[in-house]
Amino acid sequence: MKRTNKLKTILLNLSALAAVATAGSAGAAPRELLPEQAGDLSPAAVLAPTAAAAPSLAGAPQPSHEAVALSWASTDAVAPLPAPHLAQSRQSYVSVTGAQLAAGVALHTTSPRALVRVQALDAASPREALAIHPLSMTLTDNAGKRYEAGAGMEQLVTDDKLNKAELPFAPGTSAFRLHPSLGKGTFKLSADGVAGEQRYLINVVEPDSPYTLTMQAGATHYLHGQTLTLQADLREGDAGAPTRHPVSKLTGVVVSPAGRQFPVTFRPGAGGRLRATLALDADEAPAPGLWEVRADAQATVQGQAVDRSLRLAFPVAMPVAKLDRNVTLVDGTGGVRLNVGVQTAAAGRYEVRGLLYGIVNGALAPLGLADAAQWLEAGGGSIALTFAPELIAGATGPFELRDLFLLDQGRMGVLQHQQRALVLTEDEVVRAGGRTARAGALAQAAPRVKRAPDAGANR
Repeated sequence: MKRTNKLKTILLNLSALAAVATAGSAGAAPRELLPEQAGDLSPAAVLAPTAAAAPSLAGAPQPSHEAVALSWASTDAVAPLPAPHLAQSRQSYVSVTGAQLAAGVALHTTSPRALVRVQALDAASPREALAIHPLSMTLTDNAGKRYEAGAGMEQLVTDDKLNKAELPFAPGTSAFRLHPSLGKGTFKLSADGVAGEQRYLINVVEPDSPYTLTMQAGATHYLHGQTLTLQADLREGDAGAPTRHPVSKLTGVVVSPAGRQFPVTFRPGAGGRLRATLALDADEAPAPGLWEVRADAQATVQGQAVDRSLRLAFPVAMPVAKLDRNVTLVDGTGGVRLNVGVQTAAAGRYEVRGLLYGIVNGALAPLGLADAAQWLEAGGGSIALTFAPELIAGATGPFELRDLFLLDQGRMGVLQHQQRALVLTEDEVVRAGGRTARAGALAQAAPRVKRAPDAGANR
């Protein structure tokens, strides 16, 4: 009888151990990310840059190979997906030669007191020596009346005054404002002592004009191979209910950070707007800065010429990596540790970050952010997001991972963004040890907890 009872005890212990092992292995099973939704950014496939576009190793600082992981409390909910930036312009630019400026250049104004800036562009000579004093400029109105030696101008500013004031104007720049008594309309600006092919940039700014050229891209971030969409129009009046005016001519070019230029053609689109598209080619030598649309528009409104120039910046990344859509909840770490799978086409330092939600007082609420970065070789691996135990202490499941980002730290690009990424039940977190390791130390790979994050910094 004693031997039988002892055997039963052993069998029961083995059964209990098997149950624990089964529960633990369930926590370690890979999970698939939730389906993507409108507004998510996701590469169709990973693509390695060409040899010509690969970062140069000679003399360039190399990204760190040290793995870094952080988590911190956050009660800030994910903001609704922001609309792409709407660029607006009430100014125009035109580049002219010295000969053209000597003969006279037309300035089209639609409101009084327009600000005019003239900048020397010659890089071969000191620009300060080429600056034109406003007193050397002449304004001529539509009736042929000439305003010389500062007449018809106010707030005349020379290049040396701009330099002394440490204002952000390029060397060789002078400026003046049209006197209010001149009103609006077309004026001819000419200058003495200029000739030949020396180039000048003339900028007319109309802060009081009712006419605004606007332009907006179709997304906040783009990837190589995706199609850039642009919409533009000329608006008058209140931004909430503007009057749209037809644009007779709109030319544009997209400039990459490396300086490559791609002309774009605008055509009539829905709602009276002009629309252009461009297949983006970001396979180039890495260079700092954003991509930029440079556009110039001409229109006629009630017989008045309207000139506008506009620039719109946007980021484009080479899709050298993507989330492989597999996430593993790791057992026995305390808190919530998620190994996020990453597929890579090129070696580099990659970053993953996300915001964890849980049930607090009966409602889903943000608990904390986790951010991790490490070096991955070509082919891929995983990056662990660890939410410390104290971040989930006051919440229950279900938990949800939102605003999941994958970033390329070496090339400074956003590669992927998923608004809703993963749902975890309370039982899954408990089985993985998230509720039993609060008093103990975190595993060696667990992150430090900080309170004042700088999530965008390159670690």
